[in-house]
Amino acid sequence: MRYSVLAAALLLSACASMGTPAAPAAAAQPSASTASGIPHGESASLNPADAPSGAYTLDGRHASVTWRLRHMGLGIFAARFDTISGSLNFDAANPANSSIDVTIAANSVSTGVLNREGQRAFDAEIANGVLGAEANPNIRFVSRSIQITGPTTGIIAGDLTLRGQTHPVTLEAYFEGGRFVTFAGKHVIAFTARTMIERSQWGANFGNPIVDGTTTDQVEILIAAEFRKD
Repeated sequence: MRYSVLAAALLLSACASMGTPAAPAAAAQPSASTASGIPHGESASLNPADAPSGAYTLDGRHASVTWRLRHMGLGIFAARFDTISGSLNFDAANPANSSIDVTIAANSVSTGVLNREGQRAFDAEIANGVLGAEANPNIRFVSRSIQITGPTTGIIAGDLTLRGQTHPVTLEAYFEGGRFVTFAGKHVIAFTARTMIERSQWGANFGNPIVDGTTTDQVEILIAAEFRKD
């Protein structure tokens, strides 16, 4: 299990919005809807045109980037990142003209695995050894294009920078709805997204062939985020 987590850190590619597929040919591509089966609130509008256009800021308290990989060809190991920030320029009339820029703190990886002293030493191993957080503290996704595929779905193509390397990533995105939130005094819109990457493209390896051999190169990334109108 320890090995799986180390490799898993790679998953950080996470964040984004919509675009023309540009991921490496060898990488697995999204294939299933990212829509959640959890019911939406009655006041939520699933029509993107109902949301005001303009600049939005990611609400870090209501956002998550979860990564998953397979260990020993058997079980799925999942972890997440705790510190996420970003911005969205949203065009309600033509969502394909929207753009997103998201940053994840590489040292905020959270596996839930504690050592005998109750410390998160394993998280630090992944952050520094696999993700290279000391030399490259930020993981960043910047969208390049958005392709609308349905009333609430789209494909986001962008560039993911990890360990100082930048490669294209394609995300399957779903508009989860929007509404004016009275207590916040702002309009809020939400999205989920999913992608698959190959961690070796970014050199996100543990540096041990035994460890790398027990965890998949393919990492699934699941993103959920709310954005507040500026």
